[in-house]
Order: sequence, then C-alpha cells, then structure tokens
Amino acid sequence: MKVPDFEFVVLGSGIAGLTFALQAAAHGRVLVLCKAHLSETNTAYAQGGIAAVLDPTDSFEQHVQDTLEAGAGLCDEAAVRYMVQEAPAAIQWLQGIAVGFDEVESGDMALGLEGGHSRHRIVHVKDHTGRSIQQALEAAVRRHPNISVQEHQMGIELLAETSNTGTFCYGVQVLDLHTQEARSIRAQAVVLATGGSGQVYQYTTNPGIATGDGLAMAARAGAEIQNMEFFQFHPTALYQPNGEVFLISEALRGAGAELVLPDGSRFMHHYHSLGSLAPRDIVARAVLTEMQRHQNPCLYLDVRHLPAGKVRENFPFIYHKCATIGIYVENDLIPIVPAAHYQCGGVRTDLHGQTSIGRLYAIGEVACTGVHGANRLASNSLLEGVVFAKRAAVHVAGLTQRQSEAVPDLPTEQNYLGVLWPGMRAEIVQTRAKVQALLWQQAGIVRSVKGLMQCQAKIDALQRKVKGIACMTGLHQEVQELQNLLTVAELITKAALARRESVGGHFLTEALPDERYSLDNIV
Repeated sequence: MKVPDFEFVVLGSGIAGLTFALQAAAHGRVLVLCKAHLSETNTAYAQGGIAAVLDPTDSFEQHVQDTLEAGAGLCDEAAVRYMVQEAPAAIQWLQGIAVGFDEVESGDMALGLEGGHSRHRIVHVKDHTGRSIQQALEAAVRRHPNISVQEHQMGIELLAETSNTGTFCYGVQVLDLHTQEARSIRAQAVVLATGGSGQVYQYTTNPGIATGDGLAMAARAGAEIQNMEFFQFHPTALYQPNGEVFLISEALRGAGAELVLPDGSRFMHHYHSLGSLAPRDIVARAVLTEMQRHQNPCLYLDVRHLPAGKVRENFPFIYHKCATIGIYVENDLIPIVPAAHYQCGGVRTDLHGQTSIGRLYAIGEVACTGVHGANRLASNSLLEGVVFAKRAAVHVAGLTQRQSEAVPDLPTEQNYLGVLWPGMRAEIVQTRAKVQALLWQQAGIVRSVKGLMQCQAKIDALQRKVKGIACMTGLHQEVQELQNLLTVAELITKAALARRESVGGHFLTEALPDERYSLDNIV
C-alpha cells in the first residue's frame, strides 16, 4: 500500500477546517490548504455569534424547536439534536483555545438574541465574533507540530477511484496560485471545508473567495448534492450604491433595532408575529416586497431609539463602518438591502461528515448535514462548523486502523498553461457578472418556473462558452472559479425547478399549494 503524503488533507481554513485540523492532528499529519491567506474565510466575516444553551431558563428542547421551525420542517431532527446537545462543549472548547467571549458583570457569558430564537443564547465577541474565533484557531494551528499550512493553493479536482466496494477518494489535485503549477497530493482522507458559494449572486455578504470550489469539485466527482434550492438571503446588508456589500448583523435587531420604511414607520408586524426578528427568509422577502412597493432602492434600520452609545459600545465594527460613509446612527437611519448570505444545501453527509464517496468528508457550509433544512437559524452556522468538524475528526481517526482500498498512482501532471491576455480576462470578468446577475434575477429571493427555465438555458450556453475558454487557457484561477460558479448555478437552478412548493429560502410564485414537502432534493 502506498504511503499517503499526509494522512488528512483539509481544503479550507475557516472554523470547520481548522477545528478539524486541530482535532485530527492527534491521529496523523494534517495539511491545510487555503485559496488565499489563512485568515481570509467566511468565518472571519461572521459578526453575530454562536448559539448555545447556557442559561438555566433555556433548554436543549427549545433550541431544537427553534431550529426546526426556522428550517420549515425540512431539518434532519437527529442532526439538529446532536448539534444542539454538543453546543455547550463546543463553546467550552473554543474558550480553551483562547476565544474571549463577552461576559456580563457577574462573570457569566453575555447572551444575545437573534431572529427565530425564543431565548437569549448567542455567545459573541462584540460584533466581530468570527474574526476573534478565526484568530484563535489560526494561532493554535500555527503552533501545532503535526499541522502544515499552505496558502494560495486552489483545489482543482478530487482524485477518486472506483473499487468493488464503491467510489473512494485518495487525494486532490491542487493549483499553486503563485507558480501556476499543478500537483497531486495523496491522503488517507480528504476533507472539504471550503465554505459557501455566495459569489454566484450579484449581491452577497460573502468574500470574493466564496466561489463554491469544494461543492463543484464534489459534484464533478459524483458526490451526492442535496437541497441546493435553499439559499439564505440576509435581509440587512448595508446599502452602498456601487459599493461593497457589508453585513449588518442580526444581533443589532436582537438588541432592539427595527426595520422601517423610507418614512420611518415599522412594517414587519404585518408579515410575522416576531416582527423584525422573524426568520430570515420571511424578513428578506418582506424587505424586497416593500422596496418594490415603494419603488425605493433600499429600506432602513432604525437604532435612534436605543440608549446613547449602545451601538458604539456593543457593535463597534458596524458603528465605525457606518461612520466612514457618513451615517451617524444616533441620528441617521441605516440604509439596508437583502443579499445572498448562506448556502443551506451542499454536499450530502451523514452525522460523521462522510459524503457518498468513501474517504471524502465535508464540513461547514459546503456540507449539507440536514441541520438547516430550508432556512438556517441565526448563529447555528459557526456552531455546526465546530460540532461536525470534531465529529469528523473522531471518525477519520479510524481510517488509519482499517484496511484501505488499493490506491492508484497519482496522475501525471500536465500543465497546459496559456496566457490570459487582456481581452480574455475582460471576457471572463463580464461572463462572471452575467452569471451573478442571472442568478440574482431568476433564482434569487423570489423565483418563477418560467424564469428558472430561462436561467437553466442560459447557464447551459454559458457553460459551453466557458469550456471553450478553458481549453485555450489551461489552469487559471479566474477560469476555474467561473467554471465552479456555473456548476453551482446549475445545481441551484435544477434543484429549484425540482421543488414545486414554496418553503423556507425557496419561494416560487407558481407554487403548488397542496404539495407535500419532500425532505431531500438530491442531485
């Protein structure tokens, strides 16, 4: 049997990938590959916090029920219960690697409230929880002698083989974004922790690296992909005409901020009994509806009624961002719009993070564990990343003790590297923008069967076009990302067409009202 280059190769360096690396390093050598710098992850942009039952007046059952309700009846209840029960231990583990969550005067953890939660249960570090967690994880990983980190490495293809026991993964092909050289890495197990694919949409809170690379690689390798029609749109991104999209955390509404119309009047009570703290799918559609009704490019968050200094003290990141563009929240309304935020579907896994391909695991946003159903409950995402990464690390430890399939030789690398001359690069940029606008318009917050069918036809045409470009250019990051985005676009559109009822993040104008919800929509 060939000796693997590393026992475990992890693609992605967010909360799921680094938690897995730290846990699995006790059982073998771990290589963490990341497309950008180690700290450039979706995790680092997470503001709100992590949901966990820590208050004596709260209960696991209440957290479970809140999650199931937000997921519109399509969550895997066993997965939800496991995640919720493991949440306190996840918080304790993060504290053990020096994450300093906010505390109240008594020394207990400060617990925030967010949409869909019936209790205060969000642990946080001001409004930059994700960044603080990312920094603590990075420091622990850098110190660990059994973990290697290689930055600016983009996964291209999974290396898979079929035996009499089924398809299994034995490594990954990687492109070095500095040298433009491709290489293949053998591993006992490959772990996808590549995050989401928000860049498939024109407006997204996700960073530029979120192009669905791991999802697309898994799909090309034949892994089962589940529930991709459920993309969550966050209702409150800072509106900046021709500017970047910046998230305004739901925790701000939990602290008392209210969604208002251009005239300053509240409206969410017309849509849901929880008002501005209703589940995100409901709030995002309400915001879009009112924007269209008032023919206004945005709506607003009102924090002017909150105690003086509360936003500046508890949400410094948001406060200072608003101030840099001339919005002073003590006196001004904050302009907001919905934006693509979180991929609720993904690579189908079991409770151990195993995909339908042997020795291939998926954790974090790239995975579909079933805990989010049709719409993720706020602050369950970072929690899912920790809980299932730890679970996967326990499971992969057994791989080194079990007899493995015969591993083939690594493929011979053929680097047919062309040159992206200015005209070609411009074509790629324009095509990417077309894909993003197409998905936003036809497969976004509100969808129609006609629009989805038109979207599917245009995606097919764009895929043929980009395939021709790839043949001329060879392996290049921009081309590979565009191909991955088109794969994601195809998966979303097909899944949306396959589900003819409106539920959660999938709202169809021609929904069949009597259709029973099916739990799984698998490609």
